[in-house]
Amino acid sequence: MAGTDATTDTTQEWAVVGDRIRSARESMGMSVRELARRVDVSASHVSQVERGLASFSVRSLYNVVSVLGVSMDSLFEEAITPEGGPLIDTPSEADVTAEGGPLDESGIVLRRASRPSLKLQSGPRWERLTAKPEEGSEFLEVVYAPNPGAEPPEDYIRHSGREYGVILSGLLNVQIGFSEAQLGPGDSLAFDSRIPHRFWNSGPDEVRAIWFVSDHDDALEGDTPNAAAVGHRNGHDF
Repeated sequence: MAGTDATTDTTQEWAVVGDRIRSARESMGMSVRELARRVDVSASHVSQVERGLASFSVRSLYNVVSVLGVSMDSLFEEAITPEGGPLIDTPSEADVTAEGGPLDESGIVLRRASRPSLKLQSGPRWERLTAKPEEGSEFLEVVYAPNPGAEPPEDYIRHSGREYGVILSGLLNVQIGFSEAQLGPGDSLAFDSRIPHRFWNSGPDEVRAIWFVSDHDDALEGDTPNAAAVGHRNGHDF
């Protein structure tokens, strides 16, 4: 499904995501109620997501993949060809490049029209920039819709790893721990993902940013502010 199509059917996207969440949950022998308890949402909401009738917020989705032990980008809908058909299994990169074959067939090149995408609940759209899931990392273009005068999202996000971003267009509000900034085109950031953080667009223009998240927990120990303190200061619980 093309992530650049404004008419993208998010119901279909979440039907795929929900089915994969259900499969991962059942493979662990975990009930809907137990998953809901662990990620702090209602059991009915988990059930609706698994049936493709609802979606998770960014925070909830990170909690779900952490509990279920799956990679974030493996939940995306599979990439499709510009003609609308599913991509077939790709041969290895080494085999294709050794033979001078098309880079598209090796999974090295992903055409814009074939990006897998996912619209988060009351949040941004993620467009995966790799033709197939990458173990231990996520490479995304993130699109924040215009939202003049918007307040910061209620939820903070925190997870293992480290992330890097660069703004392509628009102005993105960033809060990491107690610190805030507004980033414009060409501005970039890199930080420990364990620090509670949130991003939002409060302007009249769409924001597009490239994001890379390393899921390896290689951040410096002892450098993470107390999440509970941040939540208390801002009236939220983590």
